[in-house]
Amino acid sequence: MKTQRVTLLVSEEDKRKFRELAADRGMSVSELVRQAVDAYNVSSIHETRQLAALTRELRQAVPGMRRSVRAAVAATNRALASIDARRSTR
Repeated sequence: MKTQRVTLLVSEEDKRKFRELAADRGMSVSELVRQAVDAYNVSSIHETRQLAALTRELRQAVPGMRRSVRAAVAATNRALASIDARRSTR
C-alpha cells in the first residue's frame, strides 16, 4: 500500500517528458517514476563499473591480440608457401 509522498521539483520540459512517457505506456507519472527507480538499482551501478573495468582491460589487450593474429597468419602463409613449393618440385 502506497502511503508516502515524495515531492520532486522538475523543469516544465521534464514534466512534459514524464507525462508523455507515462501516457505512451498507459500509466501515471508516479508509476513511471517508481518503475524507473526500480530499474535503476544499486546493482546496475556496480555492473556499470565492472563493465568499464572490463572495457579498459580489453582495450589494453587488443593490440597484443592483433599482433598474435598477424603472426599466426604470417606463419600459416609461410607453411602454405612451403607446402606449395614441395608440391611443385614433385
